[in-house]
Amino acid sequence: MCNNLVESVALEVVDAVQREGGRAVAAPGNVTDPEAVRGFLKIAEDAFGPIDILVTNPRRRERTASSNEPGRIPTDPQRRADRSFLCAKAVAERLIELKRPGSIVLVASTSGHRGRPDAFAYCTAKGGALNMARAMAQDLAPYNIRVNSATPTRTGPKHSTWDEIPLGRLGEPQDLANAIAFLVSDDASFITGEDLRVDGGALATWGRGKGEL
Repeated sequence: MCNNLVESVALEVVDAVQREGGRAVAAPGNVTDPEAVRGFLKIAEDAFGPIDILVTNPRRRERTASSNEPGRIPTDPQRRADRSFLCAKAVAERLIELKRPGSIVLVASTSGHRGRPDAFAYCTAKGGALNMARAMAQDLAPYNIRVNSATPTRTGPKHSTWDEIPLGRLGEPQDLANAIAFLVSDDASFITGEDLRVDGGALATWGRGKGEL
């Protein structure tokens, strides 16, 4: 299931998945609306049967002019956090209802591990995702539902520099996809409450260079 607030974007993702031989269905709508989230789950179950894997990867919106003002603290970190929380909550409740095991992966960011300027809401939400995964892992372990997070670094092509990445290149979408595929697989059946960093060693450094991670 591919969700986006803009239907055309969700359909583009579905088309890309289908071109690669996969199956997907679009579920456009607002992930901060609990009723809409429950509707997404019904779309997914109607198309593919009971759900057992969730990956939350909310896109970062472009900053507004006001959020770039020095000293400005935006007021939307909770709304950003809701993008992951409501989906994870709904899927967990459904898995418990069906008495099915499952795996949830929250996509975080290196910005969730450390602060940076002009990104208050983003850093707050991503830091929250890290601890959300750890806390949910404790609550859901008795139901055999695993919850982990994955931390990517800068991923091309929108970024052009990688001076803080020891492996000397930007991340690729496939790097993160491979890590998530492992976390939701049976090979990771004894892993929960963990964060898998897919950052080329970026968080192992301090002051290596300048730039946004």
